[in-house]
Amino acid sequence: MDNKKIAGIFEEMADILNIKGDIFFKINAYREASLVILNLPYDLRAVVDKNPLDLEKIPGIGKGLKDKITELIQTGKCKEHEDLKKGFPSGLLELLQLRGVGPKKVKLLYGHLKIKNIKELKNACSKHLVAKIPGMGPKTEEDILKAIDEHSHFATKRSLISEATQEALRFIEYLKKSPEIEKIQYAGSLRRKQETIGDIDILTTDVLEILSEGDTKSGVILESGIHVDLRVVDDKCFGAALHYFTGSKEHNIKIRDLAKKKGLKVSEYGVFKNKKMIAGKTEDEVFKAVGLPYIIPEIRRDDGEIEYGLKYKKFPDFLGVDDIKADLHLHTKYSDGDNSIEEMVTAGIKAGYKYLAITDHSSLVGVAGGMGKKDILEQWMEIDKLNKKFRGKIKILKGCEVDILKDGSLDFEDSVLKELDIVIASAHLYGRLPEKEQTARLIAAIENPYVKILGHPSGRLINRRAPMEFDVEKIIDACVSNKVALEINSNPSRLDLSDKYIKTAKDKGAKFVIDTDSHDTDQLQFMYYGVGIARRGWLTKKDVLNARSFKEFDSYF
Repeated sequence: MDNKKIAGIFEEMADILNIKGDIFFKINAYREASLVILNLPYDLRAVVDKNPLDLEKIPGIGKGLKDKITELIQTGKCKEHEDLKKGFPSGLLELLQLRGVGPKKVKLLYGHLKIKNIKELKNACSKHLVAKIPGMGPKTEEDILKAIDEHSHFATKRSLISEATQEALRFIEYLKKSPEIEKIQYAGSLRRKQETIGDIDILTTDVLEILSEGDTKSGVILESGIHVDLRVVDDKCFGAALHYFTGSKEHNIKIRDLAKKKGLKVSEYGVFKNKKMIAGKTEDEVFKAVGLPYIIPEIRRDDGEIEYGLKYKKFPDFLGVDDIKADLHLHTKYSDGDNSIEEMVTAGIKAGYKYLAITDHSSLVGVAGGMGKKDILEQWMEIDKLNKKFRGKIKILKGCEVDILKDGSLDFEDSVLKELDIVIASAHLYGRLPEKEQTARLIAAIENPYVKILGHPSGRLINRRAPMEFDVEKIIDACVSNKVALEINSNPSRLDLSDKYIKTAKDKGAKFVIDTDSHDTDQLQFMYYGVGIARRGWLTKKDVLNARSFKEFDSYF
């Protein structure tokens, strides 16, 4: 029983209690404990083996949760979890995986139609029974059907991009030990920086002995369960194969159609004219042959990239990791972080940053050891000392990730907020409010004159928790009107704001910050994933405030 399984059980208990209508604080205790456990840098089993009482030293783990963790580790089960599942249709939890379907809707669906799983829900929607439930209606029914289609598309186990990237790099590093390897590259959705990955596609020009002599494709299942498709291709068509297997499918179809109009044929084997290969060794050759400039992998999804390339013959200089000059969302031991301020600052200097913000939690997020006013004053004094120590190397900003309360007010009074350099307004609680109420709540927070950043706007946890229901366009408009930056949270479990809405926000004139939400020094590396999502949304340096110098960043507000 590892940390991930324990966190999953607590998350499931929270969901069951929520559907059953249990008290909020009990539900939230399990949910927040699940998050804390997932972020722990050590194994809970080691703590239990040494002294179970030490579990209570972990923020948010009291006696009750300590006993349940101990029980899970020692027996593999938790009595309360087993009791909760008795008589509870397991398929109801499956419904929560659907975008926009929260505990309240699940309760309505079960109460009115005895719907117990996705199959029954789809059948009820097809008969327009869901639209007749009070509080639902045709629009909700339509949204649920769309969510079911999305879910069926991603129903197979998909890994977070961070997990897949690490596995791909390890696998490639292993293959590179062969002296014959000249070219090797991962492709597919991983190269396109999609937030979740199915299989990993890897191309190489070396003829490896994999399953038997002469094989040009082999499937390998890694210990993590991720499937790798390894393909051996001829060097002369490596670029064409890389383009083809990078995808997306929709992008490739458009490229083939474009080639056809020019009397060409494009495939993984190259670009051909009258059966003669005219290009294919590099991707540049492939694009040039069909009259396009190079298109970065992240935007290859038939979302206007081909039309743009044909019209302008050149793409903007999309954002790169090296363009980032600051990380503005960092946690320390003052709340739920593992490192001191100085350790985080030192890591920031090592990353090449010119400024950064220390943004520990406000007091409401008690499970995360949120700060009270006394803690803030103490932290400010420490930051002042460190700014003197690191003068000329990096500037440290006084910040706070302040929780948004149910009515949209913030967890600290304005008298405290106005003294901060950076205020990130984030919603950690009340994630299941109705869309209209949630939208009004977020807008109220955005309109606070001291808020500079809306943190992880949707509140989603990829593969684990659906985003909050709110009017995205109204939130974007409010951010633009109030000069509040939208955060792209680089934590691989969040990647929030998602690329689905980044381009929309950019077109509306929104500005962004890309942060790691780091809880230890190693997590500063998450910036890579946030920048990948930003590139999928066509962002450039001018769109991202922390790609600017501190003077330029500060003058924006």
